[in-house]
Amino acid sequence: MQHSTLSPYRLLCSLVLVLLALSGGVAAAQEAPVLRIGVVDQVRGPVANGARLAIQQINDAGGVADFAGTLFQLELEVQPLTIGQPADTAITALREAGLIAIIGPADDQLAAETLPDLQQLGIPVLLPATGDTLIAANTTGNVFRVRAAEVWQGRALADFLINGFGLTRIATVRLDLDSLPGLVGFSSAAVALGVEPSPALVLETDTGVFELLEQLLLASPEALVAYGPPSAVAELYTVLRGSGWQGLFAYPDADHRLFINSIPFDLAPGVLAATTWPFSALDPASVSFLSDYVVAYGEVPDEAAAAGYDAVNLIAAALAQPGDLTANIARLDNVRGVQGLLRPAAFERGDTISDVSVVQLGQFGAPVVLTRYRDGERLPPDTPAEPEPPEIAPTATPEGVIVTVTSQRQNVRSGPGLVYPILGELLQGQQARVIATLPDRTWVVIDFAGMQGWMATYLLDVSGDLGTLPVVAPPPTPTPNVTPTPVLPQEADIVIDAVSINPQPAQPGPFTAIVTVRNAGNAPAGTFAIGATFPPNNIFASAVVGGLAPGQAVAVSLQASALNTGFYTASVVADINNQVPEGVVGESNNFFPVSYVIDMPLRSQGSQLLHLGDTIDLEDDAIQGDANWNADGGVSLDAIFGARLGILPGSDLNLIHWEVINPAIVNRDRITRGELVPGMLIGVITADGNRAVMRVEAVTDTELTVSYKTYIR
Repeated sequence: MQHSTLSPYRLLCSLVLVLLALSGGVAAAQEAPVLRIGVVDQVRGPVANGARLAIQQINDAGGVADFAGTLFQLELEVQPLTIGQPADTAITALREAGLIAIIGPADDQLAAETLPDLQQLGIPVLLPATGDTLIAANTTGNVFRVRAAEVWQGRALADFLINGFGLTRIATVRLDLDSLPGLVGFSSAAVALGVEPSPALVLETDTGVFELLEQLLLASPEALVAYGPPSAVAELYTVLRGSGWQGLFAYPDADHRLFINSIPFDLAPGVLAATTWPFSALDPASVSFLSDYVVAYGEVPDEAAAAGYDAVNLIAAALAQPGDLTANIARLDNVRGVQGLLRPAAFERGDTISDVSVVQLGQFGAPVVLTRYRDGERLPPDTPAEPEPPEIAPTATPEGVIVTVTSQRQNVRSGPGLVYPILGELLQGQQARVIATLPDRTWVVIDFAGMQGWMATYLLDVSGDLGTLPVVAPPPTPTPNVTPTPVLPQEADIVIDAVSINPQPAQPGPFTAIVTVRNAGNAPAGTFAIGATFPPNNIFASAVVGGLAPGQAVAVSLQASALNTGFYTASVVADINNQVPEGVVGESNNFFPVSYVIDMPLRSQGSQLLHLGDTIDLEDDAIQGDANWNADGGVSLDAIFGARLGILPGSDLNLIHWEVINPAIVNRDRITRGELVPGMLIGVITADGNRAVMRVEAVTDTELTVSYKTYIR
C-alpha cells in the first residue's frame, strides 16, 4: 500500500483552514440572537429603505436590549405585494418567517386589502398608510399607524388657511375617487372653523379640466385646495395660472416629483401642502436622518421612508420594556422620531403620531417648512417642535435588591417625602441597587452619585427581598423656604382657570365645554381665540374672546360632539393663533387639560342577593328576568329569555361604559360557579335588548350578591 505525504506548505494550509473553521465556530456561537421584522414593500421601496437604515444603525450600536439586558440583532424580511394580486403567498411567507412585527404597507388601498390577513398573524402591524378608515378596522388591537392620519393633515391645512391667512372664500376640487377621504378630512376641518368650502367641485367622467376652470374663475376663490393624481392637478394648476387667477393653491402631494416636473418652472413657488414629514425639515433628527439616508441610498427620502425608520425605533423602544410587545407599543409615550413625537399612549384605536408640517414650494421646487402642527394645534414658531431627550449611557445590571423606573422619569429626593429637595432623576428603564429602606418599605435608599437618594417604592418595580436590607430613619424634615409674592408679568397673560363639561356625563351627541379664561397679566389683551380638539371623534371647537382687561375673566362655550362612549381627556388651549403677546411665561401656560365621560343614560342601578333559583331583572320593570342563579346540572348563572352574558375585563363598575359591553364578547348563555370570583364584571345583553353590567360582590355555592347598572339605548 502506498502512503501519501503532505508537503510542509500543504500542511501549513491545512492547519490554517482548521483554525479558521474553529474560530468561525466560536464566533458563530458568540453571535447575538436575532429578532426579525417584516416589511410589506418592494425590496428597495421607501418603507423598506427607512426600516433597513434604522436596523443597521441599531445593530452597529450593539443591537437592541430587552428588559433583562439580553442583546439582540435585528433582521429585515421584505415581502413585496401589489394591488389587486392575491396576497396568500406573501402572507404565508410572513407567517413562516418567525417575525416579531410587520411594517407596512404604505399604500391606503393595499393596506385596506391586506389588513385583515395581517391582523390574523397575531403580531404588531405598523402602518405607514394614512387613510382615516384603516385604524377603524383594527379589530385585534395590534394595528398601529406610524404617520399622521389624513384627518390631521386636513386639519392643519384648514387651520393654516383660515386662521393663518384669515381666508373665508376657499374652493375645493377632486379629480379622482381615491382622494375622497383626504378631501372630506379637509372640508370637515374647515367647516369646524366656520368656513364651508365653496364651490366644492368634482371632475366627472363627462366633464374636463376646462369645465372646472370656468366654474372656478367665476367663483374667484381666495384659495383652492386640490385633490387627485399629480399630473391631473398639475394640468389644472397650470391652466388656472395661465387664466390669470392669483389665489393661494394647495395640493397635499405638491412635493411629488411628477407634479413638480409637470408644471412650468416659474409656477412652483408658492404652492402649499400639508405633509407628515418634509425632507427639508431643519430639526436635528430630520437633518441627521436625511444625511444618513442620502449617504446610504444616494436618493432623498420621503414620508414613507421616515415612517419606516420611526417604526423600527418604536419597536426597539417597546422591546426594552417587560411584557407583551403589542401592549408595550400601545403604552409608549413621547418617543422621539424623525417625524415628531410618537405617542401611542395618547391616542385611541392605534394611532401613534399627529405631527404635520405645512410647507410651501420654494424657488426651485423644494418644500419649505412654514409651520408645524401637533394634535391639530399650531406649534409656536419660537420653540423647538420636539424636545431632545437626554442620552442615557448603558449601565450594567446591579446586584442585590434592584429597583427599576417604570414611568417616563422619576425624581430622586434627599428624603422620603415630597418636602425633601430633588437631587436628580432616573429615566424609564434605568435601574439602581437599593442600600436601605424605611421600616414600612414605602421608601428606599439608593446610591445616587455618591449621595443617599430616596425613591418611593410604589412608583418602582422592585426585584429582591427588601426585608434583607438595613432599616434607616429619615433625615430631618427641611425647613420650607418662604415663597415670595409673585410679580405679575408686564405683558398680558391669558390663562384658563377652569373647564366644565355640560352635561357630565355627556351622552353621545353634542355637548358643551364651558371655559373660564382670565387675563392674569398687567396689560390689556386684544381679541384672541380659544379652542380644543375633543376625543374620541377629534371634533375641533373654538370660540373668540373680544378682549380682556388686566384681571378680567369671562366664561365662553365650546360646542363639541361625540359618537362613541368612553373616558377621555382633551387639552383646551388659550390664544390658539398667538394673537396676544404674552412673553415667555405667558406663552407657556395656555394649556388646560379636562377629563370627561361620554356614556349612555342609565335606566336602573342597584344591588341584589340571589339564592339558588332566584332571578334578577336588570331593568327593574317586573316584566321578565334576565339571569337565574341556577342549581340544575351544577351551580351557574344562566341567561334567560334570550339574554346573553359575558365576562368583562377590569373590576371597577364605575369605569365601564356602554361600548365596553360589546355583543361580540357578551355572547354566552351560562357562567359557571367555578368562574365567578368577587370583583368580576359580567356584561349582559338583557332580554329586552339593553346593555347592562353586574359586579360580583360575594359568591358562595348557594348565594350570589351583585351590584349592577343598566343602560337605555
